Parts: sequence; structure tokens; C-alpha cells
Amino acid sequence: MEADNPLNNTSSAPGGGLPDPSSMNLNKPKKRRGLIFGIIGAIVFVVLIIVVLAAVSINNSKVKQADLKKQYDTGFEAGKKEESQANIDAQSKDVRVYQAPSELGSFQIPIPKSWSWAVEPKSKDGTFKGTSDPDYIDLLSDAHKFNMELVRGNFQESVKSYEEEVKRGKYKGSDITVSGIKGRRFTGTVDDKTKQKIEAVVVPLREKTLIFRTDDPDNYSKAFNNILAGVKLNP
Repeated sequence: MEADNPLNNTSSAPGGGLPDPSSMNLNKPKKRRGLIFGIIGAIVFVVLIIVVLAAVSINNSKVKQADLKKQYDTGFEAGKKEESQANIDAQSKDVRVYQAPSELGSFQIPIPKSWSWAVEPKSKDGTFKGTSDPDYIDLLSDAHKFNMELVRGNFQESVKSYEEEVKRGKYKGSDITVSGIKGRRFTGTVDDKTKQKIEAVVVPLREKTLIFRTDDPDNYSKAFNNILAGVKLNP
């Protein structure tokens, strides 16, 4: 009965031995597994490429959005500042005129109608102080958009401290004419810590001196000079 088993019948195989394993397709499962792994690896690689490209695209999009927002914010702030500056300039041209008492020189100062104006004339002392700010005046503050003082002392004494700051390089000085009278303009930083700036104009008036000043030249220099352009003095 054993002769019926082909494996036991060596005479049935070519050459009288056992059959060749390669002829029985015993290696095909290994080739199929390798092919499957290769396909899976290729798919994983493609997925990784897609993920990387998507991440790069998202990052570029975020950077672009951030740049656009920065440009928008910069443009918006610049637009607001330009509009605000235009309003300040317009206000400084719509004025009411203040005339000082005759004993103080009867000088005239154009003050914007929308600004508050506080005066402290001291006729007996021969001095005068005026302060103006948009909307309201903070009397507790020493910084104002427009200040004006008529002080005792001649012109050379009054400009001496300013000229010393020019020599130190803290201020810049230049000549200016106000209502036909030659004076000096000084611009600079009062306090290096607070970065407080000023623009001051000093003009002689008889035996006294007029000092005009703004404590916010970055925003109010043009308005300050518009006021100066309308000042009328009686030398």
C-alpha cells in the first residue's frame, strides 16, 4: 500500500529522486510578501510627503497672514496718526484772539477755538503766563501743548541756559522771527529718562522776554508754529 504514496515512490520523480521544491512553487508566498511590503512602504512615503507639504503650506499661510496683519495694523495706525495730525492742524487755524492788558504790552495771541486757554496776568509784577491745551487743561501737569510766559530780564539772560544746552549737544538752536522781532528757537529732550521733548521760542519784548513753548513737539509742532505765525507784538 505504501507504493501508492508519491513521496515514497522515488521512481515517479525525474531521475528517480524526490521532486524539485522549485517546481512545486514553494517560494511564491515570500515574493508576494515582499511585494506587499514594498507597496505599503511606498504608500507611507507618499503620505509623509503629503503631510510635510501640507505642514509647510500651513506655516507659509500663517506667516503670510501675520505679515498681512502687520501691514494692516501699520497702515491703520499711520492712517489714524495722519487723520489726527490733520485735525490738529485744522484746529490750530480756527482761532480766537487773546489780547493782553496794555500794561503788559497789548500783545495778541491766536488760540484755537476748540482749545482751553488759562491766563495768569500779573500786571503789578509785569509778568504773564498763559496755558492752552485741546479740550481741557490739566493744571496738575507741567506739560502742555502751548505755553507762553512774559518774564522779567533781558533777552540775553533768558536764552543763556538754552544756549548752554546747545553747546552740550542736548538742544538744537536756530534763529526765528516772530511778529517782526528776531528771536531764537530751541528744540531738544528735557529729560533723557522720560524722553520728554520741548520746542521753545524766546523773543525779546522791550525790557522783558517772551517765551513760547510746546511740550509735545512730535504731535503739536505744526500747531505751535501756526500759533506763532499769528502772534502780534508791540515792540
